Amino acid sequence: MQNVFLFFWKNQFSILFILLEIIGFALLGSNSGFHQSQLHQTGVALSGNVYQIQHAYTQYLGLSDENAELREENADLLEQLINQPKRQSVNRDGYKVIPVQAINSTHHLKNNFIVIRSGSVDGIKPASAVIGPSGIVGIVHSVSDHYSSILPLIHSSTNINARLQRTSYFGQCHWVGIDEEIMTLENIPNHVVVNPGDTILTRGGGGIFPSGLVLGFAESSEKNESSGFQEIQVKLATDFKKINTLFVIENTLKQELDSIMIQTEAWIDK
Repeated sequence: MQNVFLFFWKNQFSILFILLEIIGFALLGSNSGFHQSQLHQTGVALSGNVYQIQHAYTQYLGLSDENAELREENADLLEQLINQPKRQSVNRDGYKVIPVQAINSTHHLKNNFIVIRSGSVDGIKPASAVIGPSGIVGIVHSVSDHYSSILPLIHSSTNINARLQRTSYFGQCHWVGIDEEIMTLENIPNHVVVNPGDTILTRGGGGIFPSGLVLGFAESSEKNESSGFQEIQVKLATDFKKINTLFVIENTLKQELDSIMIQTEAWIDK
């Protein structure tokens, strides 16, 4: 039995690559949006099964984190959420929190990913926020019945509305694909004083993340005199090399927010 697990462990990426290649060719050969959607969901499910084997083998060897650590992380996060208003202004109204566990993740690629062992049957929906014990993690991307993939902060297409806690100035935070511990916060005016260690929080304007969750901490800043804005290097609060216990946060009022934003944009464009 151990030899079987060892085979999957050593060849996990080759097996996953072959599966994804098959799905990719199928998608290229299909002109039907419905079929593409179904194949995409199948890809998430197949990937999840491969990662589930890997996760089971890790547990079999006794390399997974102890249950005591998971309980401690859960309790710590829940305590932060309950006591958050004392430290940061967070509006929890309309948000549903679902505890989940990651079964695989990457941190060394340009487009990293996380797979969790929870899907639509567990209430997981696309475009939901994902946080960990230390800070925000990413956004739910694809969902099958029992698995979901997450677009982490360390992905080339991730953009987060963020603000400086001390001054409330806000901008866009994105990852440049070099260091898995650093993101870049842009559109902060040059006259704003940024000190190393300043806390960077979610702004909440996109309707995915609640306002006031910790994203990271200012490490350095560089002013651009021609544009009038500075770039801030943000050290992420989440260590993506230790992804395990996570929480999915669904904004139950997001559809309402999206509707009012569409109406507002239409009114502005007139």
